[in-house]
Amino acid sequence: RGLGDVYKRQFLMSGCEMVCQFDHGIPMRDGEVLRGNLFRPAGPTPCPVLVLRTVFRKDWMGRGYGQYDPSFWVRHGYAVYIQDVRGLGASEGEFDRFTSDGPDGYDTIEALAACDWCNGQVGMIGSYFAGYAQLMAAAEHPPHLKAICPMQTSVSINRDCDNRGFLFASHIGWCTSRLVSRLRDGRYPEQVTRKYLPRMLDVLHTYVDSQLRSIPIGDMPVLRDSPFPIHQDYRRHLLDGFDDFELLHKEGRDMDVGRIHTPALYICGWLDSSRTPLLDHCAAQLAKGISSKVLIIPWEPGEAPARVDSPLEDGEMIVDLQAEMLAWFDEHLKGKAATNSSAIRYFDFVTKSCETMESWPPEHVTPRTFWLNEQGTLSDKEPERTGKDAYLHEPLHPLPYFPVGPCAAPLDRNAKTLCYTSAAVDADYRILGDGKATVFLSCTAADTDVMMSLVDVSPDGRRFIICDGATRARYRMDWISRPLTPNEIYTVEVELGRICYTLRAGHRLRLVITGSAFPKYDVNHGTGQRPIQDAQTVTSTTNVYYGPSYPSRLCLTVKSMS
Repeated sequence: RGLGDVYKRQFLMSGCEMVCQFDHGIPMRDGEVLRGNLFRPAGPTPCPVLVLRTVFRKDWMGRGYGQYDPSFWVRHGYAVYIQDVRGLGASEGEFDRFTSDGPDGYDTIEALAACDWCNGQVGMIGSYFAGYAQLMAAAEHPPHLKAICPMQTSVSINRDCDNRGFLFASHIGWCTSRLVSRLRDGRYPEQVTRKYLPRMLDVLHTYVDSQLRSIPIGDMPVLRDSPFPIHQDYRRHLLDGFDDFELLHKEGRDMDVGRIHTPALYICGWLDSSRTPLLDHCAAQLAKGISSKVLIIPWEPGEAPARVDSPLEDGEMIVDLQAEMLAWFDEHLKGKAATNSSAIRYFDFVTKSCETMESWPPEHVTPRTFWLNEQGTLSDKEPERTGKDAYLHEPLHPLPYFPVGPCAAPLDRNAKTLCYTSAAVDADYRILGDGKATVFLSCTAADTDVMMSLVDVSPDGRRFIICDGATRARYRMDWISRPLTPNEIYTVEVELGRICYTLRAGHRLRLVITGSAFPKYDVNHGTGQRPIQDAQTVTSTTNVYYGPSYPSRLCLTVKSMS
């Protein structure tokens, strides 16, 4: 193929030669054959292999993400195997992200380890779903898997386990895009493709609005009219089963991480929600004596983490991910000495400095509490008077979600938004540790959502969202639904996740509270019913109380920069 010719020319120019084998098939235990592209050093000496299992087509991955470029790895003595997961690209079977990735990963790893060109040492690479596929494979304990490097992912990829009670609403679009890929690949009869491909392409352009208009959500046309297993599984797992304990346990953090004995280098960014679970994953493995590590870099969600000559290099802060991964796999697959011994390395987004620590939560930090107070203030002194503020929630007109990072929205107080802002700080300090807010609230409906964003407001008015979190009030304690009694006061905690952010002198902190953040979170109808059955909507008012009797507060840990 042309791609093989390109790589061969590149290697001949650099005094190296690479063998390329396309559509290499590996039978799975159920007889289905999954196919991958193999790139390995020429010559008789066996070498380690790095496996990347992708939903984005094996023929594109080596070129689409610089850090996975096979030529780099072959030049450093590794083979690379980029495989289409079950049911996508050139691989047989029905796509199934819920049950097949663990066993399929195991079978792939062990088949490659038995090849005469492989020395039996296998690692895995990849971000997002390819990172999730690594964790699922490692949980199956393939004997020849020696190290993994999951990026921007977690074992709870199918739901956000920090924010109880919400649907992972965007996954219907993700599932539909995989279905479009299968339709375009000719996996269905021609008449089926002619009928459904235009519909599914339309879904990809309209599914966000369709979710909002579909009441109940289970009546979305794409779900009601689809004969495809991927949509049926979506309904069963993420709509019918969004609060099912068996599924939560299967996809939740504790069980899966407890089963992962393979050393992992977890890579994520401070602006990526995966920072919290990946720090948790690393801590769980370290507690079991497994030498895992975390590297946290200030990239934005969705940004392609690449090499030193790409978006991660800004003149002040250079992160060469290929070099980081190479050092990790050289240690675990080739027995070389570790180049970085710290369990946790992270880059401060503001100061551009690289810091290290051995465990989370950090040591030598000071708790700091900011109290919600009258006139929208966030004070380090407890309020003397009791008061309340209110925000409106209209299910059919939700507020948009503003992702972490620079934000052009004003994020000011209005009928649907509460803001509590601190005084300008006198000196730089670093927010470092776990953020959490506690509010006392009542609602006129049987349920309400509490969405929070922690914001840095600069002297010139620019806003930077440091982190965010959310709690659906009826799941305020656990995954058991406890609807609210209208107008009764409850305590609700919101986890803001792991934080590292330097607040500069003259800047102010702002806590923003709303009742919706669509489409990251599905819209709360206010009825207290399960989403798939919820056919009504209720406009509601939520009161947030503060004062001596209702100590609503933001709790952080900070570290002096002096």
